[in-house]
Amino acid sequence: MDLETSFLNTLAQSGVVWGLGDDAVLLDTSKALYMLDMFSEGVHFKRGWLSYTQIGYKAMCVNISDAIAMAACPKYALLGVQLARGCKLAEMRQLVAGIARACKEFKIKIVGGDTTLGAHLSLSVTLIAKSTKPLERIKIRPRDLLVHTGTLGQSDKDLRALLRGGRVSPKSKFARPRLQNLLPFILSVRPFVHAGLDISDGLLAECNRLSKLNKLACKLDTPHNKAYLSGEEYELLLSVPPRHKLTLMRRAKQHRVRLNFVGVVAYGLSHYRPKIWHA
Repeated sequence: MDLETSFLNTLAQSGVVWGLGDDAVLLDTSKALYMLDMFSEGVHFKRGWLSYTQIGYKAMCVNISDAIAMAACPKYALLGVQLARGCKLAEMRQLVAGIARACKEFKIKIVGGDTTLGAHLSLSVTLIAKSTKPLERIKIRPRDLLVHTGTLGQSDKDLRALLRGGRVSPKSKFARPRLQNLLPFILSVRPFVHAGLDISDGLLAECNRLSKLNKLACKLDTPHNKAYLSGEEYELLLSVPPRHKLTLMRRAKQHRVRLNFVGVVAYGLSHYRPKIWHA
């Protein structure tokens, strides 16, 4: 049995597959949102940095984070995988285990995709999510509060350690994004949040994006904070009217989500100098 067939068979046995067998599937996609991210060796990670289980899990999470940022519940996924030539059967099974773990945590069904062999490992995930009222990036308003979930900076520290030849904890956000509490939290606060996105390229880069889209400035209280350069944090950056601050804090406490208020929306434009996270 060839490696690609083994991968598909192992995936089918994982319990997270529905309708796999064709490159396409017919779904009821009313009120659906679509998102795609790639997770590739040599760009997002180097061999040896992450286990195959961590690679599979993180490849799913970078897409799940996009869905959460839009207050959408992920439902289905199309999975494109390029397995590296010479990949061992045990490594392939670990990869599937990581994919399956993320799918089971967020109740996602894999409904199709494709596999191939190549020089490097690469995963492309198309996620289909549903939302009755998607959260966009284009509705921030002057005097809105800027707030992010969680803490920032650890992913950059871990990346530096890996580049020096060191190791990172299996519990590191760089190896395992922490998204479980964010979905119920964002769904609970969606009625009064103006805009949001996930922090994948660093807080400074995300503020620049919001500023450019809305023609307004994201004024940070401490713009020179080095933690704001850290990418792959997969926390949420939200724009919230001041009158809803206490409600937001109460909801965050209910869902065990930490909040940090970091600035305000003002007239003008933001021109922060972010770190280039991916070459």
